[in-house]
Amino acid sequence: MKKSFLLAGGFALALFFSACGDDSSSTGNVDQETDSSSSSVGDSTGVSSSSLPDVDPSWPAGARAATLDDLNKHQLVVIEGQKFLLATGSKAGVFGLWTLDANESIVNQNILLVVSDFNKGVLTIKNGSSLMPFDSPLAAAEGNKVLKNLSDPKGKGVDLSFIMVGDTLKYRVGTSDFVGVQKKTLDLGKGYVIDGTKLDGKRLACNSSADTTLVYSFYKGRYIMETVAKGDTVSWNAGYMDVFRDMTFMASKFSSPEGVSAADGFGYRYNHFITADMSKMLDLNKTKEIPCKSSELKYSGIAEDSIKGRWSSFEDGKVYWKLNLEDTHSYTLLADDGAKENKNGTWAVYGDQLILDVAGCVGGKCARGIKGPVSKLSKTGFTYSHSEKGTPAMPKAWSVPEEQ
Repeated sequence: MKKSFLLAGGFALALFFSACGDDSSSTGNVDQETDSSSSSVGDSTGVSSSSLPDVDPSWPAGARAATLDDLNKHQLVVIEGQKFLLATGSKAGVFGLWTLDANESIVNQNILLVVSDFNKGVLTIKNGSSLMPFDSPLAAAEGNKVLKNLSDPKGKGVDLSFIMVGDTLKYRVGTSDFVGVQKKTLDLGKGYVIDGTKLDGKRLACNSSADTTLVYSFYKGRYIMETVAKGDTVSWNAGYMDVFRDMTFMASKFSSPEGVSAADGFGYRYNHFITADMSKMLDLNKTKEIPCKSSELKYSGIAEDSIKGRWSSFEDGKVYWKLNLEDTHSYTLLADDGAKENKNGTWAVYGDQLILDVAGCVGGKCARGIKGPVSKLSKTGFTYSHSEKGTPAMPKAWSVPEEQ
């Protein structure tokens, strides 16, 4: 019986929950490439720039939902009477909402990072999909207050809806009237990476100490960072990234170690300046720099649609496993129908890496997060070279389950 695939309705945001056990990565050598067969970067983020045909009756006649491609690199929007700069970055589903000073400058201002699939031209801002990476005391007080309210777990958030009326881009806040979008141009910093697409398909190995290397793998709007000590990966995290102005922001949604703080649903946060030649990474205050070595990230990307669905494995001939990667980006992983192990959480694909957050785990010795490259993917099965080293041993060979 054929495995059915459902169309993606957007990507789910993974929250960190407590889980038990040990975890290690499948990557132990910082010079190892995941797959030397291809250096192309596939877009498996779940973010689509195509608009749906639905027409809202509240729209002006002839309007259509805006796409990511319709948005400007930078534009001005007004929320609760305060003017903000909305930045789209590399248009990979990560947005930046900056407070502005009296001169409409974002220097020394605060930013709210927002993750959204921009479905039907709507940018939804709420806790769980947004965070403030830092808190500048020099930021505009009223604008800063609005940002904090938008990211407050008890707040209602807000929807910004964008439409195209002919060649004109318009937006509204909530159910207010549509108004035209004002395009904004910024003077960008020199000497640093200023475009997130420049990092796509790159791998940075940065020496944070004599025996510890931070290895960053960058995909379109996503990243994986491994901490490698004396040649062994001791921890990793993965999540959303983009470059706004000349600052590279990273916020994790998946992680391997225990006890990771997940304020606002995000764990580790990194804010860096990366030099244009990618030879150095500087902290936010530019007071500390670490040397980096860049290389091409070679892999064969896989589409999330091609791996969604139900899979099974009887690799060792003893334990029957079931893996269900659902359309909502949640999953269940059962060993002997849950008698020996029962995992659940959320999943995502970054490039060729299948990442599983472990939100719940019953039985077995459970890792907090699982990741690894998928290879030999077809309609009948795939190989998953994952990092899970728990008990019972999670299989690597998966196939379509037999049905009656």
